[in-house]
Amino acid sequence: MFGFIKMLNNLMTKLKQNKRLWFTTVFIVACAGISLALFMLVSTTDNISKEVYASQTQEFVQTYKDLEKLQEIKLQEISMLASYDTTLIQALQDNNIVSITKIEESIQAKLTQKNQNTLSVKFYSAQNTTEKLRSSVVSALQTKNNIFGIEVLFDGVFYVYLSPIIKDNVVIGIVEAKESIYSVKNSFDRRAKEFTFLLDKKMLPFLSLKNRDGVYSDIGKNHIVNIKMHGNKIVSYISALDDKTLEDLTKENYISDKEYFLNSTIIRDINGVDIGLVILGESISQDSSFINMVQKMANQVVMITLGLIVSLLLFLL
Repeated sequence: MFGFIKMLNNLMTKLKQNKRLWFTTVFIVACAGISLALFMLVSTTDNISKEVYASQTQEFVQTYKDLEKLQEIKLQEISMLASYDTTLIQALQDNNIVSITKIEESIQAKLTQKNQNTLSVKFYSAQNTTEKLRSSVVSALQTKNNIFGIEVLFDGVFYVYLSPIIKDNVVIGIVEAKESIYSVKNSFDRRAKEFTFLLDKKMLPFLSLKNRDGVYSDIGKNHIVNIKMHGNKIVSYISALDDKTLEDLTKENYISDKEYFLNSTIIRDINGVDIGLVILGESISQDSSFINMVQKMANQVVMITLGLIVSLLLFLL
């Protein structure tokens, strides 16, 4: 060890005697040091950026879950109000389809007056044996429990709340309150973020021909998008993504490029079946966009650190 130190000291002495070789060596070592420092710095900032992106995605997922919970509360309140209607209770007991229909129309008219056109209410009589009920309604009838979730129905994709109407411990009917899945879009629009729902193609048979032909467009090999409910820009951008990028978006829950920063979360229906993706897009063109703020902070850190490294090397020289 002592011999190595002595040899290194002799080498430094010889280099200092040859000024040209000394400054050349110092310059090469300095350049190598700067390059190594920059590589480590860029790698570190990239890793930090990925962690920030993942954190942002978690925040989006939580925001969406919170909005979904608000939907459940809103639909629950509507169901409860309807279930206390004595006229409705009597009509359900008597299986009076005419009266039930009139009550539905009356409630729908009131919702329309309040500009709540995305909301709708329907009643199912337990005595009506002629109407074919879907599995979720049958489950609410049999279990006497409230059920909330997303369903793909013949007229679209909805948040659905099913509430049994019970009299003398007997279920006499079900209140169904539902609202379009696109109703949460306004909440994201107010935050300058673009909401997009991609429906899995396997759910297409559940939609009526009227509500799918000319309404949906293909996105990759597994999904479709409602072109009437979304802006052309975001739909065009997502449509241009290849299958691998869409798969990465599904697995990693986010992607970022020169145009958009996209978050995603898998959507499951009332039965726990994967039915599609909710994607939240933020345009990079906005100065206040999240991705721009992250990139600016990363660039500032790199420039400040590089300045310190160069200043230190100049001081040593």
